[in-house]
Amino acid sequence: MKWNIYQGSPLALSVTLSSGQAFRWRKDSTNVWWGTIGNLGVALSKPNEGADAPLYWQTFPLENRWEVVSDYLRLDVDVDALYREWIKREPAIAEATRRFRGLRVLRQPPQECLFSFLCATCNTVTKIERTVSKLALRYGEPIASPNEENGEQTPELFAFPTLLALAEADEALLRSDLWGYRAPRVIQAARSLSILPSDYLLALRQRPLAEVRSALTSLHGIGTKLADCIALFSLDKDEAVPVDTHIRQIAVRHFAPLLSEKSLTPRVYAEIENAYRDRFGDYAGWAQQYLFFGELKRAETLAGCPD
Repeated sequence: MKWNIYQGSPLALSVTLSSGQAFRWRKDSTNVWWGTIGNLGVALSKPNEGADAPLYWQTFPLENRWEVVSDYLRLDVDVDALYREWIKREPAIAEATRRFRGLRVLRQPPQECLFSFLCATCNTVTKIERTVSKLALRYGEPIASPNEENGEQTPELFAFPTLLALAEADEALLRSDLWGYRAPRVIQAARSLSILPSDYLLALRQRPLAEVRSALTSLHGIGTKLADCIALFSLDKDEAVPVDTHIRQIAVRHFAPLLSEKSLTPRVYAEIENAYRDRFGDYAGWAQQYLFFGELKRAETLAGCPD
């Protein structure tokens, strides 16, 4: 496989791909990350993991699709400028921006993001990865691997399943693939989406966050937290702040101590997300990802956005 090289915006590749946003990237023994973006297979590598180190990349079976890779990784966002603004407003985030410089919020295909987070309820990251990978293996179409050269080994990759495939999935098989009680949610959500225009989810990128939340929570099994995850990680809602236990604890610890003893009602949820937006502005969702990942590295147990 012939590599392309990108030298530009800071990118913490391993941190970004393992931060509880996307669940089908795998790193091999040579430090190459293999994954998919839509119907494309993608290989990414940073032999030197520094944020400013070159990124080696390739796509297949259609080669050299840099526009797909750069769009997915959100390399247009000036993260160093964000850090400066955040730290002025809230010094508590300084350590996270230093430790995880180059962490980016991904722009995932909305359909894969939605169904991946349907699996996130009360699950570990490892289990979500296994479950979503099984879903693609069982119902997705295989992606042709690049030609092997010099003994290179390329993993078997599958596109994420179509809505039709998921709508017709066997519930018993889904349950056996670790989806458990979530299996009916997958089928029902796929059936609900399959009768809507084919660009329904993508079109939500053009709508305000309140409308996006309303549209997503109308689907069975998706609550506000889950909707905010999908909005942030696939629908360009950079201001979305998915509030879970960790994000609440961070807020209480640093800038909202009065919320420590309140139940997480819709009103308190809104107070917490507004506290993040007051400090971190239009990219509050990115800021919470830095703070969340710091907590995640300490806990190493919970998924990106448990519902």
